[in-house]
Amino acid sequence: MPLHINLTVDGSSRVGLEEGAKKIAVKLKPDWIEDNLQYQVYTSGITNQLIGVWDGERDSQVLVRVYGQGTDMFIDRDAEKRNIEILHSVGCAPKLHAVFNNGICYGFTIGIPSTPSLIIQEPVWRAVTQEMAKVHRTEGGDKTRPSTFLKIRHFLDLVPEKFESEKQNRLDEHKYNKRLLDQEITELEKILTSLGCPVVFSHNDILLGNVIWNENTKTASFIDFEYGAANYQAFDIGNHFNEFAGVDEVDYKLYPNKEFQYKWLRSYLSHYLRIKEVEVNEKDIEKWYIWTNKFALASHLFWACWALVQAHYSTIDFDFLGYSIIRLNEYSRRKDEFLSLSPEGQQD
Repeated sequence: MPLHINLTVDGSSRVGLEEGAKKIAVKLKPDWIEDNLQYQVYTSGITNQLIGVWDGERDSQVLVRVYGQGTDMFIDRDAEKRNIEILHSVGCAPKLHAVFNNGICYGFTIGIPSTPSLIIQEPVWRAVTQEMAKVHRTEGGDKTRPSTFLKIRHFLDLVPEKFESEKQNRLDEHKYNKRLLDQEITELEKILTSLGCPVVFSHNDILLGNVIWNENTKTASFIDFEYGAANYQAFDIGNHFNEFAGVDEVDYKLYPNKEFQYKWLRSYLSHYLRIKEVEVNEKDIEKWYIWTNKFALASHLFWACWALVQAHYSTIDFDFLGYSIIRLNEYSRRKDEFLSLSPEGQQD
């Protein structure tokens, strides 16, 4: 069981993060010496604040994650803790060391976050297919309630009817509003829920920064399980492919092409089904290719609505509104193409 610490960490400054991390570290690791502690603030996250603290070897560090302002409105923190413990038991997550008032502390995953250039290297993407298959075989979540559209609608409910003038003007310029989003969500939900895609326990946020590559062991690990839940299996894959474009400088020319996706899916299905790659049925790859790209559209709506909520509530220095517009633009650009994919490999 994780240690429970009655502490609220100030995540608004480096000083506050370090002070909070120090207090947690000395409770968790009584043999660590305060004056010897070293810190590393990780800035890749755009939901929470994250700091590593260690005494001695850097790989021994523990990570202290402070929840972003307002995130409890759309993230089930108790479910997140259960996810970490379940996945840790099967070797897919670090150990949850401690829980404090506004965050958690967990083990460090050795390796480096993946990047657009790293994720397309064959040893890396093959390791990702193996790890994703392992996560998807894990028992967890309510499989009668796949989370894609439940979450999207929850996000949409939290989006204000009107933003402050500058933000509202940017949305109006692109003709995006809650009514339009509601129509798109309803239309896409009707199409995707009729596909018959399996529901499994899913990570739901396998962006590149959440994929840790260990060069020494040639393995990939996932971190940050706050959105983990039962979900349509193809959502996790389509969402991951969308994330090839990056976050800070989004470039959807990096979305993987059909040839790459077929190789990726063949590897994934061999791990998930526990068969040799040569035994994977070509028709199954085609079916998963269609599912994956259609659910990639749901991923765009998911994170577009999420970003609109963040644009209203978050204090993190990131252009959430601009990111939402980017996701909605890409959704609109690819919508007809992906929805027209058919089992015959032809467009309708």
